[in-house]
Amino acid sequence: MKVLHISPTYFSDQSFIGGGERYAHELAKALAQQEEVVFLSFAEDPSSHRDGALLVEHIQRNPFFRGYPLHANPFSPRFVKWIRWADVIHCHQVHTISTDLAVILGKLFRKRVFVTDLGGGHRYAVSYHLPILKWADAFLLISEYSGRLWERASLNSRPDSLRVIYGGVDTEKFSLGNGKRSKAVLFVGRLLPHKGIDCLIDAINGKLSLDVVGRIYHEGYFDLLKAKSRGKAVTFHTTVDDEELVERYRQSLVTVLPSVYETCYGDRTVVPELLGLAALESMACGTPVILTDVASLPEIVRHGVTGFLVPPNNPGAIREKIEFFLANPDIAVEMGKRGREEVLKRFTWDAVATRCVEAYRLSER
Repeated sequence: MKVLHISPTYFSDQSFIGGGERYAHELAKALAQQEEVVFLSFAEDPSSHRDGALLVEHIQRNPFFRGYPLHANPFSPRFVKWIRWADVIHCHQVHTISTDLAVILGKLFRKRVFVTDLGGGHRYAVSYHLPILKWADAFLLISEYSGRLWERASLNSRPDSLRVIYGGVDTEKFSLGNGKRSKAVLFVGRLLPHKGIDCLIDAINGKLSLDVVGRIYHEGYFDLLKAKSRGKAVTFHTTVDDEELVERYRQSLVTVLPSVYETCYGDRTVVPELLGLAALESMACGTPVILTDVASLPEIVRHGVTGFLVPPNNPGAIREKIEFFLANPDIAVEMGKRGREEVLKRFTWDAVATRCVEAYRLSER
């Protein structure tokens, strides 16, 4: 079976650093152990290389519509060649030109087409206004929460086409360390208002320290975070590679994802987290998590077993659970061990790839 994975962006400083980009690449790489797989994305400079068994193709990135964001609006005539090559087309991100065209061309060439929503997209996309995505064979979604959102999206989905495959972690890379841990709290993610980092900083008092790891995507919000951090032991790390990231997970007391439905600016979103890969990475490293009870996050943590769930926009609740871990380091270690067991049981890329292949095969019937 020849499988084409398409993503408008890829995980790189030359494209975009985000959980969605990591997800698309890692899933394609795991699938390449079972099937013939090409990962297709768009770049300023075309290139082709192998990542293990996976063939990675970056084709020329040209804007399909001028005046719209280029990262979600790429096109190349070579796109058609790869659509024709594939037996199965798996599109990452919805409401993007690459997904819209792949679904249309897939229908034209009688290919099996699947779509995974990773939280991206833009209102200019044709599928935002017309029911193009209903032509896809199935939506392979990364959480039950995402499935519930798409059940309500009658314009572009059919209830019988929704399947949850979740997401995974490279458990060899994100693994246990030597057991030596600091008392530092860790946040990992993009520095954006819906991530609720301001609430986490408000939770930090004189006896707590916090490492904030993530790229800056909102300068005004970053200024707010720095202002809130004055006089507190808060350190920002805006350029961290995977090796350093793994070490930070391994050395931290706890990882906190304080995502919110309503930001400090009063803006609301229904998709603060479609999965929460940072939480899974932390658990894979044996570090317990504190997550807010929003969106998909309750699907990841078992409250009181692998970490804690707290209400969103509640710094006091976050502080209470951090202080619990400080006072009970043995419990923190035990929860961390259970967290890794949970990842090995439910959230490996091999498991996700197997669910994908099952969905692909089911569509043949």
